Amino acid sequence: MAKSIGIDAGDHSVKVVEIDGSYRKTRLLRCRVETVPAAPDGAERAAATASAITTAMKAGKIGGDSVLGHPSREAALRTIDVPFSGRDAIRKVIKAEVEGAIQSQSVDDMVVDFLEVGKAAEGSKVLVAAIPKQGLREVLEALADSGIDPEHVDLDAMAVYRTADWCGAFVPPASAPVPPDADADAPPPSTTNIVLDLGARSTRVLVVTDGKLVDMRTIRLGDASIAEGVMRAHSLSLDDARAAVQACLTTGADWSGEVAEALPAAVAASAAAGGEAAPAKMRNVAVAAAQVEAEQDAYLQRLSRELVRFLASNSRLGGIHAVWITGGGSRIAGMKGMLEGVFGRAPQELDVLGRLQHSLSPEEAETLGPRLATAIGLALQPFGGPEGFELRQEDLAYTRGFDRVKFPLAITCMVALFTLIVYGVKLNNDLKNLQFQIGAEYRDPQKGTFTFYGQLCAVFESGWFSNFSVREGNKDYREKDLKADLVLQPVANRVKFVLDKLSLMLKQQQEKGGVYEDLSVDSGLAVLVRFFEVLKRAEDKGLGKYLLCKFELNMKSSGAGDKNGRALTFQVAIRDAEAATARSRNLVLQKEIEDECKQADSPFSKLDPLGGREDPFVDAAETHINGLYVGMKILIRDSFNAFGGTKQ
Repeated sequence: MAKSIGIDAGDHSVKVVEIDGSYRKTRLLRCRVETVPAAPDGAERAAATASAITTAMKAGKIGGDSVLGHPSREAALRTIDVPFSGRDAIRKVIKAEVEGAIQSQSVDDMVVDFLEVGKAAEGSKVLVAAIPKQGLREVLEALADSGIDPEHVDLDAMAVYRTADWCGAFVPPASAPVPPDADADAPPPSTTNIVLDLGARSTRVLVVTDGKLVDMRTIRLGDASIAEGVMRAHSLSLDDARAAVQACLTTGADWSGEVAEALPAAVAASAAAGGEAAPAKMRNVAVAAAQVEAEQDAYLQRLSRELVRFLASNSRLGGIHAVWITGGGSRIAGMKGMLEGVFGRAPQELDVLGRLQHSLSPEEAETLGPRLATAIGLALQPFGGPEGFELRQEDLAYTRGFDRVKFPLAITCMVALFTLIVYGVKLNNDLKNLQFQIGAEYRDPQKGTFTFYGQLCAVFESGWFSNFSVREGNKDYREKDLKADLVLQPVANRVKFVLDKLSLMLKQQQEKGGVYEDLSVDSGLAVLVRFFEVLKRAEDKGLGKYLLCKFELNMKSSGAGDKNGRALTFQVAIRDAEAATARSRNLVLQKEIEDECKQADSPFSKLDPLGGREDPFVDAAETHINGLYVGMKILIRDSFNAFGGTKQ
């Protein structure tokens, strides 16, 4: 069964999942969440993310082909019209077409991919994603240092879209009653769904109309702004601020704790360079729950304004059918109420784990559910569903898998080819040797005559075939005719060809002389004679009186050895008041038969263990004496000397 790994390189934590199955029937095998240490953007941030991914995969014992999600907040997203249709045609010109729409960076330094989202007046409307190569390269190189090489890289926003489709979020609603005056030829109204992924440093917004993605935006605002406000107000590290915010939101009470005093920049630089580390000073900090709530309200207000601006820029959206939310920020108090006020629809959470077979506890599922949507969408990419972006292109293309095996593969192919040639030569030599053993012809180049090797040589050199003659039609078929026909036969068929001609000669000679010799030396009568001798000996040795109820003798051969089909099947009745005594008398008979089978001149080979059966009975009509019906089957040899070993 196919397995796939999705890696969500989130802003605050990485989520890694391993699934198997298919797109519509999926099972969660393993999942792991690891916090990303705080680090500035750039190479340090890439190294911290790669370290968290490596830790998650090793701790979760996860390995195999993987799909990495790249943050869409680092992407330039543009919707443009191109005068072409078809993916191959658009790919050739997409960089030149989008160059004028991106002023922040040269497209030559970016990975560019696109999705067709509709039709234009001339050509297609495409959604373009452009990613700076440097940032993606830093992450891939840091992962490669840990032995992790993702096969595909997709935008995290596209993974959310794939997850929403997989969850059935875009299934059209049940059709409403059609008004009597409605135009029967009018197309059904479109349905628009909004999908929000509320992350730590960004909010991804997707617009899906009739199940097809038509727009995608990234708002660079996430719930991490709450912790950042507390961090600035109290001069805390980001990790301490996150812990304080989490405690206040969970308990509803103020938080107080002892934190390390921040070192001056010069001292910190000296310590980082290997100088003497200064002793850490501790201080007490108190964070009020009201302050956290105020920062949370400020975050919701800012997000609300950004979403209203988004709606204003998409005035042609029309009516919104449903709003779907996921991500760590979807559980923030007041979030659903704010979103309902913006979109006019009560938001619904994507039930990600509800569509998965998994072994998580209810508490784990409740906590992890909203946080795994992106990772699961990435892992679903190889299974099907909506097409995503492929960001491993040009010099970042996935090639290490082949590079790793191409030299060993070339050596293996060379060895296999050499082995095949050697084996072919051996088979050819074996074939020639067999032909010589059977009777390949030898032609004398000077005399023009021929003779045979091997078995046919011994046959024809004896001189007997000088008398060979068979009548075929109106002419005699003699030795020279036989040799001429033999040369035309495949070597493998030559011995059989001679035997067939000899059989024909024998038949004609028997018809001519009227004498038919019986070549069979075994006899059914001999089998019966030997069988009754066995019964007589068993009777004298303890079998006593018995009744032979029935027997059947089959002398027709349908195979060889124990499977030749020849057998003697019989049943005897042994009367005795004691069942145990009847069975012991039966054992006397079995032993005598087994001893007989060991005799070299016996027609019997052995008792068939599957042919034996014991059925007790009671002679109710006469003496009420118990008895035993005994059935046995004796296998008969392929051949034996008829009457050669009889004693009478």
